Formats: sequence, structure tokens, C-alpha cells
Amino acid sequence: MKEYKNMAEVQVRSVKKALDALDYIAKVCLEEDGATLSAIAAELDEKLPTLRNILKTMESCGYLSRSGKLYRPGAKHSDLARSGIIKRLVEATSPLLQSAAENTGESMVMATMINGQREILKRFQGSNEIGVIVEVADKDRIYKLETTRIMLAFADKAERQQFFTMNGYPDAFWPEAAGGNLEACLSQLRKVGFASSGGGHTCAYAVPLLNSSGLLLGAIGAYAPSFRNDQQHEEKLLQTLMEIAAKVKEQF
Repeated sequence: MKEYKNMAEVQVRSVKKALDALDYIAKVCLEEDGATLSAIAAELDEKLPTLRNILKTMESCGYLSRSGKLYRPGAKHSDLARSGIIKRLVEATSPLLQSAAENTGESMVMATMINGQREILKRFQGSNEIGVIVEVADKDRIYKLETTRIMLAFADKAERQQFFTMNGYPDAFWPEAAGGNLEACLSQLRKVGFASSGGGHTCAYAVPLLNSSGLLLGAIGAYAPSFRNDQQHEEKLLQTLMEIAAKVKEQF
């Protein structure tokens, strides 16, 4: 019984050490590219072999990522941060999107990224009699969706890699990002702050939802039929989405 208790205590200490390491790495990454094994060991007062095994386990589980000798929070770390506020995010954003769907007449959508997948949180049908059926538009190929593209642009590297592992890399449905142009496309999206597409019968727009620290929470998007989407209407949709995103950032 005593031996079992000692083993349990060791396991609990290991869990605490892992969480302490994750907290320290996340703090370091606010200003630097990552934390080294020696720096983490010094901070936690832990032996290198023991700490290396802990970090290796966390990396294999997706809570840490590593580039050379530098450790960074992994995709699961961002997932945890988002999942803790998803319910509140939906409650805060839904009335804004519902109002936007009524005022602009166009369909709205809110999505997020969890475990390397795009997940729909809410859909709102536009008030216009003729409009885009958001449930149908949202079933398009994953890389053709503007919310997917803008979330990938603002996600951290670990999350992007997890997404590519789960879904493959962009293909013919995102031709601008194929053939080695992916990073350039993502950089351009970050620069302009929104994703858009036209052509065919539907135009689509999306902006990221970020918290005050820059963590990606998700994305919101709008769909409009091409026949009434002139430049003025396009500007109105983008302005509406950006105003909602700004209000979300203030609250989170």
C-alpha cells in the first residue's frame, strides 16, 4: 500500500511539473521564439533527463511543439484556451451576428478550430428573400471556405501543422496557396486582415476573431449572392464583420 502511495505521489508531481513547464514556456513565448531545455530545467529546478522525458511526452501528445532546441506551446494548448471560453464566445457573438444578418440581409457564420478541424459554432440565415443558404455554402471543400483560410492565417504554427496533418495541404480548391505559395498567401491574409472570394453565384468574406492577446478564437463570415453584391455592399459586409470582431476582442 505504501509503495502504491509513493508511486501515485510521483505521478502527481510529474503532472504538476509538466503543467509548470507549459506555463513557463507560454510565458517565455510572449517575447521570445521559444524556451530551451536548460532554461526550463533551471526555472523548475529539475534534472535534465527527467525534464526531457516529461517534455517529450507533452510534445507527443500535442501540448508542446519543438523547433530545433526551442520548445513552444503546441496545438492542444491553444485548443484548451479556446475551449474554455467557447460557450461565452458564442453567447457574446450570436446576437451581433443575428443583428448583422438582419441589417445586411446576408447569411452569417461563426466557426472555430478544434483538434485540427474547422467546427461550425453558429449559422444565421440572411433576412433577404433571395440569399445564400448558409448550410449549403458551408459544406464546400474545406480549403475553399474563407473562414478556413483566415483562421489558418492567424493560427500559430503548431495549429496550422495539426490542421494540415488532419486535412492535407491546400489543393486545387485554394490554387493561390498551392505550389509553394502557402506562406505567402497566409502572410497576405494577415496583412489585409480578411479573406474574400467572388466569382460564380456567391461571394464570401471572413475575418478572424482574436482575443486581446492575439490568440485565435475563431472566425466569422458572410455570404452574399453575386447579383446584388456591388462594391458598396461588399464594403458594408466587411465593415460589419470587422466591427463585430473588434467588439469580441474588447470582451476577451
